[in-house]
Amino acid sequence: MDITIDKTEANVAKVQFTVPAKDFDQAYKRGLSQARSQSAMKGFRPGKVPMKMVESKHGEEIKDDIKQHFLRQAYSQAVEENSLKPIAHPRIQKDDTELAEDGSFGMEFEISLRPEIELPEYKGLKIENEIEAIQDTDIDSALEEVMRQQSRTEEATDGIEEDGIVLCNVKFMHGDDEVFNREGLRLSPTTAPPGVDGDKFKELLVGAKTDETIEVAMTLPDTLEDESKRGQEGTCHIQVTQAFNMVPPTTEELCELLQVEDEAGLREKVRESLGQAATDRENNRVETVLLDQLIDSCDIELPGPVLEEQTQNRLQSVANRLAQSGVPHDEIEKELEDQKETAGEDAAKGLKALLIVETLGEKEDLMVTQDDIEAELTSIAARNQSTVEDVRKYYGENNLGQQMAIELLERKVREFLREHAVITDPS
Repeated sequence: MDITIDKTEANVAKVQFTVPAKDFDQAYKRGLSQARSQSAMKGFRPGKVPMKMVESKHGEEIKDDIKQHFLRQAYSQAVEENSLKPIAHPRIQKDDTELAEDGSFGMEFEISLRPEIELPEYKGLKIENEIEAIQDTDIDSALEEVMRQQSRTEEATDGIEEDGIVLCNVKFMHGDDEVFNREGLRLSPTTAPPGVDGDKFKELLVGAKTDETIEVAMTLPDTLEDESKRGQEGTCHIQVTQAFNMVPPTTEELCELLQVEDEAGLREKVRESLGQAATDRENNRVETVLLDQLIDSCDIELPGPVLEEQTQNRLQSVANRLAQSGVPHDEIEKELEDQKETAGEDAAKGLKALLIVETLGEKEDLMVTQDDIEAELTSIAARNQSTVEDVRKYYGENNLGQQMAIELLERKVREFLREHAVITDPS
């Protein structure tokens, strides 16, 4: 295979390659022979199907596979022999991969290259610390939330309290017509059905008991299947099947749960947890600001084809989301036109960030190791209550391995910028 490279245009390598007819034909015949050995047709022994029949059934598919093989080979050879740094794989249209009349195979394609980036000084960037001290009121609120989360249900024989819940059947009535009916819903005094006044609902539901029925005036919601009833006056019927109050744990029970000796230890543990959460949020904020500073201070000539492709990918994601929500086609088109400029700006910022992260990572030898990847797979598996092998399989099948590596590298770069920044307290 003959390959020539033209790098006269900035950030683009034009690759031209030719596979002689003899070499392509040999590869084609090998493909046919392999397909024949695996073919099974009625009336023929395995591996004995006539070659003409194999060629008729599999010939075009085999030719396409061979073309892709030589294309990948040309791409790899061009990159390795010329030390190219691609920013994206070339997009090849099938119409561009036709054989020549003499049976040879050749084509041209372009590789968008990473531009040379001159990073400004990125060590010692200045930023002011915005972390706030943990107050006693913060601890009180956190303890109340822990108490709420750890509360257990208890049958409300005397009626539910404001934080109680009911299991119930709900009907919306328009006069004598039933327009909505759901059984087994879970409601609390603070979760009024749509169209029902919240304050009135709370007033009626507090004190409710099992087997009671509550009726309250409502405006029939816009989500009704019967469009003619939407927005009209109706009545909400709530049949309580079970009523429960929430019983929070005692301080002693909470101390045992969190493995502390007393209330003082409980408050200290909550303070530490809140402090760590605040530190994590502040670290993330600092890293984001520092990376944005670096992005804004770099003037990078972005490769047009890659930028356009990423802009279109963002717009397509918007279109898919709107279509799944049932938005009409003409409204989707208008929304895409409105978002086109923003999508281009976001794509440019994202591409700049990627280039800066990769460049800084190389300069500071911030490598993503196999151990990093294994640790990330383990973390993802734990968060999703899955196995590492299932997560690995998912990322492999969906070609997400490179995306994971880029995300891990960005974390390392963000942490590096923060650790080497000058972070001052407010004056």
